Amino acid sequence: MLALLRLVYAARVELAPQEAYYWQYARHLDWSYFDHPPMCAWWIGLSVKLLGPSELGVRVPAVVSATLLTWLLYSLGRRLYSPAVGALAALAANATVLLGLGAVVMTPDVPLVLFWTAALRVLCELVLPDGAGAGRGGWRWYVLGALCGLAMLSKYTAALLPPQIFLTALLSPRGRALLRSPHPYLALLVALAVFAPVFLWNAQHDWASFAFQTRGRARTVHGFQPHLLGRYLGLQAVAVGPLLYLSLLLSAGLLVGPALRGDPRARLLGLASLPGLFVFSAVSPLHWVKMNWVAPAYIGVFVATAARWHARWHTRGQGLYPGLALGTGALLVLGMYLMPLWPAIPFKEKDNLVSGWRQLAEHVQDWRQRVARPGSPPLVVGWGYKTASELAFYLPDRPETQSDPALGGTGLAYDFWWDRVGPHADALVVVDDRQPMRDAATRLAAHCGQVRALPPVTVRRGERPVTTYRLWHCLDWRREARAATAPGQSG
Repeated sequence: MLALLRLVYAARVELAPQEAYYWQYARHLDWSYFDHPPMCAWWIGLSVKLLGPSELGVRVPAVVSATLLTWLLYSLGRRLYSPAVGALAALAANATVLLGLGAVVMTPDVPLVLFWTAALRVLCELVLPDGAGAGRGGWRWYVLGALCGLAMLSKYTAALLPPQIFLTALLSPRGRALLRSPHPYLALLVALAVFAPVFLWNAQHDWASFAFQTRGRARTVHGFQPHLLGRYLGLQAVAVGPLLYLSLLLSAGLLVGPALRGDPRARLLGLASLPGLFVFSAVSPLHWVKMNWVAPAYIGVFVATAARWHARWHTRGQGLYPGLALGTGALLVLGMYLMPLWPAIPFKEKDNLVSGWRQLAEHVQDWRQRVARPGSPPLVVGWGYKTASELAFYLPDRPETQSDPALGGTGLAYDFWWDRVGPHADALVVVDDRQPMRDAATRLAAHCGQVRALPPVTVRRGERPVTTYRLWHCLDWRREARAATAPGQSG
């Protein structure tokens, strides 16, 4: 029933900018991409091939994945503790903005978290004392290797997964015995083989993606910034709900003692979550850590928290906090779901990224028709990948739009789609006030024979203004050759 409700909802709400951007990935299918591996694009490509280029077509993989993830979390909790713990872990995850809202928003985190959780479920059978992976169970290592490869094909965060798995095996008696067989090392080769498309793409593009994720990220670090730590903690409290967040952090700390004393369940869950939580927490004062980056690190502590809650559920007064935590999280998720549909819900409109795109596209389409020369419609340029991607999706003919590269900037994956831009006499430039174009006059003058400012458009959620877009008609647009070297950031 929940999946059906999510499908209905997914068909009604406009795409978030990241979703439109990943749909652009799917329109330019490749072995990999500048800022992410290809799994999200492949899933969207298949879905829109079957269902058409619609909001539902883009989001069906997210809904299906969330359903599978719910079952996997239940299975993981049941395998480690009991069916009640499994049900509670699955309920807790669905009562978070991070995974509850993620069930209807298609991003690389969707397949990442699914394959990560599936890998933990298989790992149980390999390292737990009562696991089923003994004797002829070596095939499970190859399943595990394939799942690690699929997770890495989803998002680079999954690079944490193989070391965590091998450390879990190394610290358990049964795991050490299995490490003396060739299966784990051949399974690592399977993971690398599955991940090979990303190597292939990078080899063909001067290792651009690997450079972006290493040197590119490092260049955005500017020393210790306490406000970033505050932002990180605040975003995570919203991502999983403030009360559940406190409980998850407590569970993470409480896993350490039993893990050191040899509890195999605590060790497995701790090594599944603590390294990721530590890495992102340590990085957070130095670099902006986005809300969704931490998602896979919560899987282990979801189960640990459910086990702790269940063990104390019947103690007097101990059931109140879990109920409040789940209820608060569920209300946050419901509010996020209803925000774009019910304008009466208060929301900081600057952060509202799913309202107004159709309104903008109608306005831009009107100007496209007005300024078009015979046989030469203007190139649509969205300043920033978000605006460019949304216009590509919502303009009626779904044209090949461009972003910052059209005016001398850099635009993430748009730099690598430059050869798709055909000849255009003019361009329509669209800039969101939330992401203003720096040195607009200089940039436009350098790439336009003549510039004409057009009336701005303010888009709304009900009666509430969301943002204003500035428009320019760039006559005699000058195309320039470009090299695909884009720094910048994406999710």
